[in-house]
Amino acid sequence: MTALVLVGIIVAAFNLRPGVTGLSPLLDMMGAEIPLDSVFLAIIGMLPPLLFGLSGFLTPRLVNRHSAITITLVAMVLIAVGSGVRAVLDSPGWFLVFSVIALLGMGIGNVVLPPIVKSHFPDRVALMSTVHVGLLQLGTFLPPLVAVPFASVWGWRGSLLVWAVCAIAAIGVWIVLAVVRPSPRATVRSTVVGGGELRRLLRTRRAWSLMTMTGLTSFNNFILFTWLPLLLIRSGFSASFAGSMLALVAAIPLVLGFVLPALAQKLRTAAPIVVAFCVCLAVGYLGLWLLPQAAPVLWTVLLGIGISTFPLALTLITLRSHDAEAAAALSGFVQGGGYLLAATGPLIFAFLVQSFDQLWPAFAVVLASVVVKFVVSFSACRPGHI
Repeated sequence: MTALVLVGIIVAAFNLRPGVTGLSPLLDMMGAEIPLDSVFLAIIGMLPPLLFGLSGFLTPRLVNRHSAITITLVAMVLIAVGSGVRAVLDSPGWFLVFSVIALLGMGIGNVVLPPIVKSHFPDRVALMSTVHVGLLQLGTFLPPLVAVPFASVWGWRGSLLVWAVCAIAAIGVWIVLAVVRPSPRATVRSTVVGGGELRRLLRTRRAWSLMTMTGLTSFNNFILFTWLPLLLIRSGFSASFAGSMLALVAAIPLVLGFVLPALAQKLRTAAPIVVAFCVCLAVGYLGLWLLPQAAPVLWTVLLGIGISTFPLALTLITLRSHDAEAAAALSGFVQGGGYLLAATGPLIFAFLVQSFDQLWPAFAVVLASVVVKFVVSFSACRPGHI
């Protein structure tokens, strides 16, 4: 049964990002067939972190009433339905509605997987966090790389439907898990982030710091997922090249995601890693802003390193929790608050890009976010359980 849970974690983690990163390179193609205005672009960029944030507070309550396995199955169903239906629609409004359904499923999966890892693999947290984070990052990296090539064969609708099929495959695995009900090695008890638990976390500086670090990482992630291809296309690059750069910016956290969990477990504090990544993120933004034509691949690599604190943050949630219950509570608080913070990123960036003739206001905001992330990282990465 342990092997089946492992397969379930793999297929679920993979399905938590394709609906986001597989869409951005196709927006120009969609716009030629469906009228997409600036409001649509702002909303579609804001929806992922917003729904992920709301899921952070909703999911622990659902797990408390049902079970982590049942809720993960529901998450996969929502992803499959939302991703599949929106791909065949002609209305931007209904596209957004079914995007909400798919993204809600992804957000629920974000929060429910860490306590599943903690409860079923309590003595192999670093290894299983590597698997969890690695497959999540693979599901982030692969879709933008193949989105345009798939669209050239099957159209943009077919390109989006590929990821709905992947979610349907995951549903099959989690149906089996829901039937056999493998017993966890550590019990996840009541983990609602509310009442006394919420008040305790609100009084914990390290919980706030970890939430802020995670939120600002996602703040920049979703800005890049939405705007990196568009910024590169506006700088004179092709849509195919822009899609490959989005894949590259997602590939760096994928590679580092196989190293960071074990490294975080061995190091007394992960703060030096976060500091180095903040420097890379700042330099990457400056290059993309001031010299986009000079070295786009270099700027993209630096940006990818810079946002790699996300897999590190997911690992810290499990490493800094003393049991599965604490992991579920901290996961809900950190990802709930963090994604709500991140939801402002694409909206602010879109507003600033479209309101000014120059890009400096938008890049000033993202650079300021890097500075704040740098400051809170020391508290967020401090050793010991939260």
